Amino acid sequence: MLRRLELEEIEMNQEEQAYKSWIKKAKKTFYKYVHELELARRRNKENLELNSLEKAEENFNELMDQINSFDEEIQKRLRMINKHWMNLTAFQYFESAPATNNAVENYYSTSLKTHRKKQFRTERGILYQMKLASMKRAGMFEGIKPTLFELFGLFRPFAIY
Repeated sequence: MLRRLELEEIEMNQEEQAYKSWIKKAKKTFYKYVHELELARRRNKENLELNSLEKAEENFNELMDQINSFDEEIQKRLRMINKHWMNLTAFQYFESAPATNNAVENYYSTSLKTHRKKQFRTERGILYQMKLASMKRAGMFEGIKPTLFELFGLFRPFAIY
């Protein structure tokens, strides 16, 4: 696909307006092609192979060696990745750990309203979620419970005073 697009570009006349419109069309064609490859891979239940930790470190170190040749935004992103390297590769240290948090994100995106999703992005929000879940498991929300007045006999419904 890329080779075909490259040959088209070479044959094309370099008139600026026509070239810009061709680039837009070529990008769309290429993105559609890549998307179709991804869909075919998913249909066949083929997952991309993960790099080993050593290979990932090797690739990243190679990028860090060439950091000055990239745009400022990319340099900033690479430095951020370098700073958080342990967090980003922690799954490599555990045998059955998932490489993404997609399962957790899918759970929250389908089970919560938008304002609740925002609440659980902080540590305090996650603690509240854990407390709420344990209260639900304990059955604290099932049925109508008596009020404090009813428990101490201070309130009698339908009583004439």
